[in-house]
Amino acid sequence: MKRSVLSLLLIALIFAGYGCEHEYASAPSPLLSAEIVAIRPHDPDAYTQGLQWHAGQLFESTGLYGASSVREVDFASGKVLRRRDLPNTVFGEGLSFHRGDLWVLTWREGIAYVLDPVSFAAKRSARYEGQGWGLTSDGTHLILSDGSSTLRFIEASDFTVVRRLRVTESGLPLKKLNELEYVAGQIFANIYRSDRIVRIDPQSGQVTASIDLKALRAHLPPPHHAEVLNGIAFDEATGNFLVTGKYWPKLFELRLQ
Repeated sequence: MKRSVLSLLLIALIFAGYGCEHEYASAPSPLLSAEIVAIRPHDPDAYTQGLQWHAGQLFESTGLYGASSVREVDFASGKVLRRRDLPNTVFGEGLSFHRGDLWVLTWREGIAYVLDPVSFAAKRSARYEGQGWGLTSDGTHLILSDGSSTLRFIEASDFTVVRRLRVTESGLPLKKLNELEYVAGQIFANIYRSDRIVRIDPQSGQVTASIDLKALRAHLPPPHHAEVLNGIAFDEATGNFLVTGKYWPKLFELRLQ
């Protein structure tokens, strides 16, 4: 009798596990390798949240209360060319261009700011429910991550959610989706608290490839206080990715193999 009860309990626990979100699947997605094309300076005091390459210019958003900002950064030197500080009461998050405007999220405050990309002047703001983590655009809608396994497709005019996409890897929900970048019809996402980027099919939500970038840490000169990899940008002219991390003293230009 005791053995039967124990068996039923084990079966229940196994099936319950299938409903849990996870960061790494038991059968990982195919790995893509990345070649380092160049290593460039990056502000080691930047708590990077979003990274965006647009019309030959590099833009970045940073987080932390009292230190959140939106910046234009010189690609070669890492020098901050322009900066707009966000209110001390908000924690800056993901950044994206969408139809000529520069959008930046906040973590817990539920506010998205719309900035003029030339002057960084605030044009308007929008409200949303839940947390804001990463942001990108497919040209039609904004795509927002909130730390869960679900991405929200958003109509920018009124910030309403038009579609939700559940992201899965090997059939299981993949959580902690963070910084996003839309490239050639696919969504790339940092996985928070890892040095991994995944590629997501925007129709099915399935992870179709994974990129392990732990090796980049060997190129960070000590001493440093680098935290997690975070920040993905894509240069259409070269076909290369730009990545960095929170408090990383370097920015990497990568070519996926």
